[in-house]
Amino acid sequence: HSSNNCEHLFSQIILSQEKNIHKLNELVRDLRQQLSECKCNNETSTATANSLTEHVIELERQQFLED
Repeated sequence: HSSNNCEHLFSQIILSQEKNIHKLNELVRDLRQQLSECKCNNETSTATANSLTEHVIELERQQFLED
């Protein structure tokens, strides 16, 4: 009788841990996706900033040549 209770308790604990593991795996997946999106956004921002810098340098060069 008590061995059955013990087995049932262990089963419940294992099921609970499996659910927690599943939730954690989902969170990890979501965080990886968010990180990937951040990296993508960061690369876009960097490219835009580099492009703007190139335009500013070109405008300054043209201004210098006109002087």
